[in-house]
Amino acid sequence: MEDPDTRVIVLYLEGLDDPRGLMRISRENLGKKPLIAFKSGSAKMADRISRSHTGSMAGKNEIYEGALRQSGILVLHTMEALLDLARALCSCPLPRGNRVGILSAQAGPGMVACDVCEREGLEMVRFTDQTHRVINDILPPIVHRSNPVDMGPVFSDPASTAAIIGAVLKDVNVDGIILITLFASANRDVLEGLGDHLLEWKQKKPVISSLISPPGIWDEQIDFLEKAEVLTNFPTPERAARVMAHLWQYKRLSSAKSGMEDKRYKTKDRMENG
Repeated sequence: MEDPDTRVIVLYLEGLDDPRGLMRISRENLGKKPLIAFKSGSAKMADRISRSHTGSMAGKNEIYEGALRQSGILVLHTMEALLDLARALCSCPLPRGNRVGILSAQAGPGMVACDVCEREGLEMVRFTDQTHRVINDILPPIVHRSNPVDMGPVFSDPASTAAIIGAVLKDVNVDGIILITLFASANRDVLEGLGDHLLEWKQKKPVISSLISPPGIWDEQIDFLEKAEVLTNFPTPERAARVMAHLWQYKRLSSAKSGMEDKRYKTKDRMENG
């Protein structure tokens, strides 16, 4: 907790000899830096293996998860989800609420992300009238121009793509953005205009992306944007959407434990990680 170079603490747990000690430390340092965990040993065989080499009983996952949540530790159900969230927490602000905007250069991947968002308790928000005007001026009515936005007709036009993204970034109804683009020869240069917008915006709200290309096409540009901490990129739309959901779940958990949860977002908690 005291290391200034550590932004996020990630725990792999099998069993605990002193669970109260961990919970006490977490509560005493709540809000200092994120603390997230993955616990193995949910199956009977894994429980026996854990006892044999650690001397600690893995115990019922439900009990562990409930106790950890009470102390402000979010428990993820897969190692992939744990490491994905850790990456995002290192570079993204937490969303203020659960309202997301999805912008996709191809309709299909945007629908995939939308499915995950709705399952995980995120709201596909309605954009403001001003944002709709910008989008409607750029995109033809033949495509889906509300959330999730199908940017297909302009995916080879960096300026138009950047204008749509810029409008949604500034939309007061949107708490987080999921940006999806699959490479095609026509959109090779799309990240250039997009990058300028993101650098100017400086991620005032979380931007989670799934910018997918063959090796060597966008690697350097994505690496630059991630190091500038203006987005966090993942290799599939599902993982991008799931990370956004986990950022919101961590925000709700930490806010509730701090007594500062926004009453507008007191909806049924859905901690179905994985």
